[in-house]
Order: sequence, then structure tokens, then C-alpha cells
Amino acid sequence: MEIKDTLRQVLFLKTVSDDAIASLIVSGQRLRLDKGELLFAELGRCRGLHVVLVGAVKVTKTDSRGRELTLSLQGPGTSVGELPLFDGGNYPYSAEAAQAGTEVWFVPREIFRSLMHSHPEIADRALLALGRQLRQMVQIAEAQSLYTVQSRLAAYLLETANGKTKFRLDATNDDIAGRLGTVREVVSRTLRTLKEAQVIGLQGRWVTISDLTELRRIAKTD
Repeated sequence: MEIKDTLRQVLFLKTVSDDAIASLIVSGQRLRLDKGELLFAELGRCRGLHVVLVGAVKVTKTDSRGRELTLSLQGPGTSVGELPLFDGGNYPYSAEAAQAGTEVWFVPREIFRSLMHSHPEIADRALLALGRQLRQMVQIAEAQSLYTVQSRLAAYLLETANGKTKFRLDATNDDIAGRLGTVREVVSRTLRTLKEAQVIGLQGRWVTISDLTELRRIAKTD
């Protein structure tokens, strides 16, 4: 996919002119990241617009205990860390490459801000993008405060299964823990508990849902 087509997938760039997209292309550069390489750090000064071209970027937040929570996993055609572009603050979270060979299109902040003033429709669309982000953050906060780790893990397994009764857990227990706001040991222990209760079967990283009704019930239990 060409860079211009990828930029057009970003919510607040869908309706800008072809000239604006061309400016982003001329002014930008391709960044290549290894898995785990930091794109930007929490509380760091905003550098500019980042749009994922290839691979995936993991957005994380660290709590007061040093525990990392995965907020989102951004794939091609999505922007990362755009909030400071619009409010002028620092990054409220960190972002790193989730896959080897991840590529990101980067446009310096000053250039993007100048373009935004020339194309006010970007700001209009940004409100929609930020609104969606806020909803996602509220859902994460709700899950953290209202549901047990077992409930959150059951919901994660159902989401990953995507309607299948047997599937592979490609994410590591560390990654899953980050997504659920817990630690690896708790994820491992909870998986064993679900297995011993014959709700799921486990063989390596392969999961078989043995009791779909019970797994759904656990996912909805507070």
C-alpha cells in the first residue's frame, strides 16, 4: 500500500485535500523499528505525527507500582500518540514496536501544526478521533476497577478466539498481563485455574474452549 493511501486511513486525515496529503509525504520520513524499540516515552515532549505503515505499535502506561498496562495495539493506517499534537502537552503514555520490522511515517510537530492551521478540517476530525480514544480509556478503566483478573482473562480469550473453539495464543503471558493490567505470574496461574476447572484446555500455546457457556459467564462476572 502506498504511503498516501495509508495516511488516508487516519481518521483525522480522511477528508483533507490531496495537497495536504502530499505535504505530509514530502515533509515526512520513514522510521524502521525493531521489536521492543521505543518510538516515544511517557512524559516526553511531543515530536510529531506518527502513522503506522507496517507492523504494529504497542501503546503502554506505567502505574505507580511500575506495572505496565497495554492501552492499545495500533496497526497500519492508524496514528500513534496524536493527543499532544492537539493539546500541546507531553506524551501521556509510551509507544514501542510490537513486531520486528515495524515501520512508521513521521512528520515533525511544527510542520503538522502549520498544516492543521491551513486545513481546519483536521481539527474537526481530530475531535472525533480523540472522542473514540476517551471511550476506549473509559472502558479500560472500567475493566480494571470492576472486573477480576479471571473475568478479564476470560473476556480476552473469547476476543482472541473470534468464534473458534481452538486457537493459538500468539501473545506471551507478559503481553497478556500488560493488556489486562496484571503480572505474568497471575496470568499463568489463572490459565491453570481455568484449565483445572475444565473450562479450557491448554497444550503449549494452543487453547481449546471446553465449556463456552461457563467461559462467557466468567467473562461477565464482577
